[in-house]
Amino acid sequence: MLNRQTGLVPASKSGNALMPGGELPHETLVHEVDVARWWQALVRRRLLFAAIFGGFILFVAILTLVQPKTYTTSTKLIAGSSNADGSSAQQPGTGSDLPALNALNGTNGVQTAETYAELIQEPAVAQQVARDLKIGDPNALAAAVSVKPVTDTSILTIFATWRNPTLSAQIANDFARVFVAHERALVAQQADAALAFLQDQLPQAEQNMRSAQEALSDYQAQVGIADLPTQTQNDIASAAALDAKAQAVELDGRQAASQLEAVQAQLARTPETIVTSQNQAANPVSGQLDTQIATLKSQLSAARQQYTDDYPTVVSLKAQLAQAERAVKTQPRQVIAGVQTGPNPVYQTLTQQAATLEGQIAAAQSQATAVAAQRRSVQPKLDRLPEETRRIGELQRSAKSAQDVYDALQRKYQDATISKNTALSDVTITQPADPTVYTSKPSIGLNLAIGILVGLALALGTVFTVEFFDDRFRTESDVVSRLGLPVLAAIPSFDDRAMLKNADWVKPLSAEAFYQLVAALRYSSSAPPRVITFTSPDQGDGKSTIAVNTAISLSLMKARVLVIDADLRRPSVHTKLSIPNESGLSDVLVGVTRLEDAIKPTDHAGVSVLTSGHSAPNPVGLLQSAGFDKLLERVRADYDFVLVDGPALRSIVDGVVLGIKTDGTVLVINSQKSDSRAVNGALSKLRSVGSVNLIGVVLNGTRPDAREHNDYYLGAGQSISLPMNSGG
Repeated sequence: MLNRQTGLVPASKSGNALMPGGELPHETLVHEVDVARWWQALVRRRLLFAAIFGGFILFVAILTLVQPKTYTTSTKLIAGSSNADGSSAQQPGTGSDLPALNALNGTNGVQTAETYAELIQEPAVAQQVARDLKIGDPNALAAAVSVKPVTDTSILTIFATWRNPTLSAQIANDFARVFVAHERALVAQQADAALAFLQDQLPQAEQNMRSAQEALSDYQAQVGIADLPTQTQNDIASAAALDAKAQAVELDGRQAASQLEAVQAQLARTPETIVTSQNQAANPVSGQLDTQIATLKSQLSAARQQYTDDYPTVVSLKAQLAQAERAVKTQPRQVIAGVQTGPNPVYQTLTQQAATLEGQIAAAQSQATAVAAQRRSVQPKLDRLPEETRRIGELQRSAKSAQDVYDALQRKYQDATISKNTALSDVTITQPADPTVYTSKPSIGLNLAIGILVGLALALGTVFTVEFFDDRFRTESDVVSRLGLPVLAAIPSFDDRAMLKNADWVKPLSAEAFYQLVAALRYSSSAPPRVITFTSPDQGDGKSTIAVNTAISLSLMKARVLVIDADLRRPSVHTKLSIPNESGLSDVLVGVTRLEDAIKPTDHAGVSVLTSGHSAPNPVGLLQSAGFDKLLERVRADYDFVLVDGPALRSIVDGVVLGIKTDGTVLVINSQKSDSRAVNGALSKLRSVGSVNLIGVVLNGTRPDAREHNDYYLGAGQSISLPMNSGG
């Protein structure tokens, strides 16, 4: 299968799976083309890639180094204690004879970890820690602390972030300690109310018990009766038990009422909602003062240029500046811009306790009514006893009742004392913060690792985005896919240092590219074009260089070649071949010089040149004249090939005229400069005239890969010397 560009049979690569007919599968070709295209784009824009990637890494490194380093330590707490069987240590309503304290302990026992997390961050806790550690701003301290409950557990972790690890650990530990003390004090206030009530009742109950026992003893001695019949004793004991129960129920009601009063007093001092988060913003007053200071400094500087320091204006400005500087020091840089509130867990707990106590008071009143009814039913039996027996029974009953009340108060007092001291024993610090165990931010290693990944993505994204919007014709595949034209050859660039540095292999590769161009021109058809126009979309695309080097390459194949510089506006062939431009094409066409005298030999055997000659006032008119047609007929007979260097097509039609008058036209596209608009504009001009034979495209200024180097090119490079500059 002949290559349509060179007429040569390409070598097939071993190991590739071929479709019937010897072609690679379509999916494999598309994949290889896409990967190669993006890789070539990355290689072409390696400087942009390196600049973005390296710049981003440098930015991350500098930002990491200039940021103040902070250290985070943590303290762990466990909220809620349990027995060995996993049950709560104290259930609501059980564990003591004090219903109020039972309710208090019960409500505390069902707190969630999230509730404790909210309570730890109360302003009162932060203020106390700020006082303990002598930190001036409680708001900054609160912002440096976060609490994270461990999911599905009763464990809380307090994280403190500060500028040094020692103080960070102190903050975390003090937050935990102050929180435990704060919660203990909250419950202790309610226990204190119960203790105060019991301390007031115990002396009177003890006095009543002793008085009742002495009265019983005295009466028994007086009447000489030490014991009563069993039935009588049972009736008296039953009545005594009911009396003791009535007193206990009354005592519980009074105690619950006292506890309710304490809870209601706490409710009155506790807000229903608390601040859950604060948003800080720059202090506008501070900003205004900064602006005022800058203005005063500018005015003072201007005034000092005109007046001395003793001048009233200067003195006034200095005083205003000093006052503004003092004022700005008193202003915080940030203020609270907004707050978010939420339900106060303490208020909710107190509300639940109040409801529980109110229920207990109502239950005590109902129970007292029932006990009174039972006591009335027992009284007739006691009324039927003999006077001495009845009297002894009443005294025994009073003594037992007083003893029971005193014993109950003693137990309640002990329970209240224990509850006060251990009410929050279910909140325990399990792991204090250690200043040697911390995490620090920013981490140079972590930030650089993230920076490398982000920088790589950013650099690749930028390169591929630029490549996507870059519509220049970088490769042969770009020309074929976007223009549908054959690429006769791709000529490497020698305009940058990278190419000159690798000249030992790029020059042979360039020479081989011109050999390919010559072969494509000679074998493009059964009747190859002999008079060929070289043109381009814009000036500087390299058409003149391509024409001259093509002529030299043709001469090496024993062909006689004439190069005509038909760019009468901006000629350059004479400079590339170091030929004087004293007379040339324009002089021949206007009849002042003979053609034989205008054609000059060059340093390359077989290559002659007809330079542009003197500047002509109407170049397109000369090219359209019959004289130019006759000139082409004469040189066609004398030379094997005539290469016409025409002007660029961007703004003039000279190149179109030359395309009409010659056998074929070669369009030179510069891979570094030519974009779709320029190339399509040039093609539109050429295609507007049906008689122009567009042979194909030469892609000039490509950047070959070092992998294209082959030792076979060395022979070609050593046997040819071409003017390799790609401009012109």
